Order: sequence, then C-alpha cells, then structure tokens
Amino acid sequence: MLEDFGEKIFKYAMWTAGLAVFTCGIICAYTPYVQSQELKLESDRISEKIELKRKEIAKLNDYQRRFRIDPDFVEKIARENNRVYPGELVFVFEE
Repeated sequence: MLEDFGEKIFKYAMWTAGLAVFTCGIICAYTPYVQSQELKLESDRISEKIELKRKEIAKLNDYQRRFRIDPDFVEKIARENNRVYPGELVFVFEE
C-alpha cells in the first residue's frame, strides 16, 4: 500500500515536471515568435517606404528627361512658377 502511494506520488511528480517543462518551452518559444512578427511588420513598412522612394525617383528621372527634350514641358513648369518671357505683360490676381 505504501508502494502504491509512492508510485502515485512519482507519477504525479513526473506529470508535474513534464507539464512544467512543456510550459517553459512554450514561454521560451513565444518571445522569439513575437519578436519575429514585429520584425516582419517593420520589414514590410520599410519595403513600402523603399517602393515609394523608387516611384519618387522614377518621377524625378522622368522630369529630368522631359526637361532635356520637351520645351513645352519646360514652359509649362516655368509658367506654374510665375516665370515669364522678357517683355511679356502679366496680370496677377490675388484672392
């Protein structure tokens, strides 16, 4: 009878130890998992910023190309920035 009690205690202790090891394993694995998810989100944000900058660079390169070859584009940009030809009469309306 004392041996049965000892076996029950041993089984209980083994189950408890196994559960403790399992719980520690989950806790130890959870922290790197959360960190990897945060890093993935940060990587996605950085990738979006890089893509926006690439589009901006492409637009600026197109502007440079058009400035070299398209005189109408140059005149349009100059007019948008209130530039005029010498001797040209300009009326400016202010709100």
